[in-house]
Amino acid sequence: MTGPRDLGRTIVAAILSVVAAGSGLVAILREGQGRPFGGFLEEGVGATGSINIPAAILMDYRAFDTLGEASVIFGSALVIAAILGTPRFARKDQPLGVLSRRALVYLLPLFLIFPSYVITNGHRSPGGGFQGGVSIAVLVILLHVAFGHRFALQRVPLRFLGFLEYLGALAFLATGILGILLGSSFLANAVAGFPLGTPGTLLSGGIIPVLNIVVGCKVAAGLSAIYCSLAGEGD
Repeated sequence: MTGPRDLGRTIVAAILSVVAAGSGLVAILREGQGRPFGGFLEEGVGATGSINIPAAILMDYRAFDTLGEASVIFGSALVIAAILGTPRFARKDQPLGVLSRRALVYLLPLFLIFPSYVITNGHRSPGGGFQGGVSIAVLVILLHVAFGHRFALQRVPLRFLGFLEYLGALAFLATGILGILLGSSFLANAVAGFPLGTPGTLLSGGIIPVLNIVVGCKVAAGLSAIYCSLAGEGD
């Protein structure tokens, strides 16, 4: 049974929550009276060459944070592989029925084209490396579910996924170091002299499209490798 003391604590906690939420709302409204989002919406296109402002923020203004976020998947894949070991699939595969497998075969081009478009056009339309990479990883998982683990691993080997993950990490770091070599800072874009092109075109945004492709490869390989490790039986 709830006593007076517990009821008082609940009331105090509710009051503090309301005060904190109100203070945050007031701060947001006051910030909105000035330059919204620090001027990103006003100056983002001209400063980055990307008409997709979220992509400009992720791959330019805070690209170093994005490197850390992409490394989370990389680290997760390493830890899971270290704990579970090399995945083995001793049990007999139980693929889906003929209709399901045939449907996936027909939809395979769409499942490849759409994520590729999302990745390569992330600087000029909604999308980017994270979204496209997850979509490609879903395709790899569907291959495992529909056709069986052995069939899928023959087409997309685990060693290839690891190589692609390492290559993506090195490419991200190399792109950042290139900014330093050009006399600017790590992962610098326009200030390092990279051409921004005409906003809205495919060849625009400086290093943003490159980083989208790199992140897409890393995310796709990392999530696919994590699934393979979890689906297997370990050493």
